[in-house]
Amino acid sequence: MTDKKKIGLIGAGNMGAGLAHTLIRAGYPLGVMAHKNRGPVDDLIEAGASEFSSLEELAGGSDVILACLPGPDQVRVLIGKLLELADAGTIIIDSTSSDPNLTRELAETAEAKNIHLLDAPLLGGPKLAREGKIGLVVGGSDAAVEAATPILNDMAANVFFSGAPGTGHTTKLLNNAVTLSNSAILYETFAVAKKMGVDYEMLYKVMDTSAASSKRLHDVAPRLINDDHSVTFALNIATKDLVLYSEMAGKSGVPTLMGDASKAQYRLVQSMGHGEENVTAISTTLYQIASTEKSAE
Repeated sequence: MTDKKKIGLIGAGNMGAGLAHTLIRAGYPLGVMAHKNRGPVDDLIEAGASEFSSLEELAGGSDVILACLPGPDQVRVLIGKLLELADAGTIIIDSTSSDPNLTRELAETAEAKNIHLLDAPLLGGPKLAREGKIGLVVGGSDAAVEAATPILNDMAANVFFSGAPGTGHTTKLLNNAVTLSNSAILYETFAVAKKMGVDYEMLYKVMDTSAASSKRLHDVAPRLINDDHSVTFALNIATKDLVLYSEMAGKSGVPTLMGDASKAQYRLVQSMGHGEENVTAISTTLYQIASTEKSAE
């Protein structure tokens, strides 16, 4: 028998499934919401998870509900429903990259029902989530944070407490704006390099020994050199984060010229049908645009 809280997962995608594997290894009884994409669900069941067939069943059988959803639209519907179904004292951890205003709205509803709702978006990719090396930035009331801290520490290697509800999502959007904008100039410059006949490997070495070096360079350049576009971060998700950042930052009154420029780049490539592909498709698409020759006739 274990004295650890029962956890229900909704959203067994790359990130959610990775978090679930970490929690199973830490000894938590975990149930996963049924999904048409059976691969991650069956993988979790093989690792020791059970399966819930409905939100009602998940809410009734979980002390803690972990949500890792595509975006705010799903958060509004599914967490909104869970707040109707969950018992007082339930902990809901929202690891979606979402809208801080929506988070604050849902947190007010949760507090009125004595449910602990935290925004805890992720810092890192699927591999780190599965290895238990992910980072979390957590917003929530003092009571919610106190209740959830043991689970958060078992789920992640680094946990940053940002303050009131919504501040976790605010911080994540700020972080992603920098990450995605840094990537944007790399996608562009490597496309220009290819068009101008500059060797990718040489360019990588030059950038890495100068002030242009960054973690994003270390991820993006090897992928472009090896023509590796396996999906770890889909363009649709990245674009969603930049749109959310733009909406949030626009309300601050600060001119967001760099964020808006990055958003335009991502949206351009998304509009060309590459939304389900990895974000590195941006660079190859920019090159293809430059290489398209229009007939003079």
